[in-house]
Amino acid sequence: MGPATFSKLLGQTFFPFLGFVIFLNLFSCSSSDDFESLRIENFPDRQEDFSIWQLDQFNFEVQMCYIIRTDDGKIIVVDGGMPNSYEKVAGYLKQLGGRVHTWVITHPHIDHIGVLQEVISRKEIQIDRILHSKLDDDWSLQYESSNQLLVSNYNKNLTESGISVIDVKKGEVYAVGHGVDLKIIGVKNDSITVNAINNSSLVFKIESKSKSVLFLGDLGVEGGNELLKQTASEDLKADYVQMAHHGQAGVGLEFYKAVDPDYALWPTPKWLWENSAEGQGPGTGNFQILEVRGWAEKELNIKKNYVAGLDGNLQID
Repeated sequence: MGPATFSKLLGQTFFPFLGFVIFLNLFSCSSSDDFESLRIENFPDRQEDFSIWQLDQFNFEVQMCYIIRTDDGKIIVVDGGMPNSYEKVAGYLKQLGGRVHTWVITHPHIDHIGVLQEVISRKEIQIDRILHSKLDDDWSLQYESSNQLLVSNYNKNLTESGISVIDVKKGEVYAVGHGVDLKIIGVKNDSITVNAINNSSLVFKIESKSKSVLFLGDLGVEGGNELLKQTASEDLKADYVQMAHHGQAGVGLEFYKAVDPDYALWPTPKWLWENSAEGQGPGTGNFQILEVRGWAEKELNIKKNYVAGLDGNLQID
């Protein structure tokens, strides 16, 4: 989705920004011309830990996908991205063995569930289990009617998939690899009806003995404030934080201060990172991104920002 569309549809279904993308720097194991290969650096000589890839913002679209590999070879996917990113993401997963042990969905907007819907339909990738916080069809119709059909179809597809689907609860802990746990920090919040689906994003932390990553999905300021009230401070703290709602119009500064991260993960295209309006230049948009970037630099003292639209498919160990 382009800048103009994004500004009009905050919290709604995202649509692609029409444009031709020339990839000058592709990440590959063998050849920079191979779109289906994920660049894999040598894994550290270690145990009970994990590597994470923040995937590129393909086609200039706002979307979100993370692939995680534990040291014992388990693969975890977070969200997945737009439907037309399926070929790339599926290619990476085949490269890693073609089996996803745990697929986590933060919330059912198309830029987060599109790839999973395609995976379920095409049956080329094996999924052992899906974790999510299920939204009720009628609730979605009442408070975000523009996405009710999407939510309904998503729920139906999961039910009919034959895959183990777990509607998680706050405080639950799932082993996703040897020495690597996934802890549920926040689930859907039916009482928040503003920016409803975003504010019901699943919040969870993946941690090992050496590092932790807090995923926020598209959680909004209202959901962030409620979670701050309900959550022990030690559960929120993490070394890495995924910036909510692609780094703008998400949780507030006080929430990020409670996380106290050293590193920030931005599932953000270049045009949004630069606050560009469609067809115009940096600084011409009306997004909150520059304010949040200021928080990262001045308030949170982030050591490094990992920006998907700038870094591409980057492996983080």
